Amino acid sequence: MVQEFIEVEDVGTFRLVAEQAPFVIRRDPYLFAQYFSSMIFIDISKLEDREVKRLFDLLRGKIIVVKSLVKASSISDFLEKAEGKKQA
Repeated sequence: MVQEFIEVEDVGTFRLVAEQAPFVIRRDPYLFAQYFSSMIFIDISKLEDREVKRLFDLLRGKIIVVKSLVKASSISDFLEKAEGKKQA
């Protein structure tokens, strides 16, 4: 379970962690990579366009784009919330 969120500003530092992670989560404007019980993240809106492109090129095939988030304690809790959202 993730306990700490650590922001980095340097593309190279984030890349070092992201290369060790099985996948990278993208929820604009952030990229997240888990390292043991810490989640390392970078705000890509603060980077130059060429740095963002380089990062995406390096992590191609590892990035999972998140459309929405639902906090749930179980699958049944998730399904209840998802069904309620569709009916609203």
